[in-house]
Amino acid sequence: MDTLLLAVKILVTLLVAILFVQNIALVEVRFLTWSMQLPLALLLLVIYVLGMVSGKALLHLLSRLRGRGSRR
Repeated sequence: MDTLLLAVKILVTLLVAILFVQNIALVEVRFLTWSMQLPLALLLLVIYVLGMVSGKALLHLLSRLRGRGSRR
């Protein structure tokens, strides 16, 4: 089982590396009056991290709200 898990981790890492290498073209990102150019791979990474942070914050908020409701 450990060998299978290691193989899956290596495969995912390889796929992510291929994704980043193939997406190094610059893209323009605009938000309101703010604009900047950055590699598409970096933009994907930033969006992924923001999604993880917001998901974790939402789960934390929901668990706190559930905790308060059960105390009443």
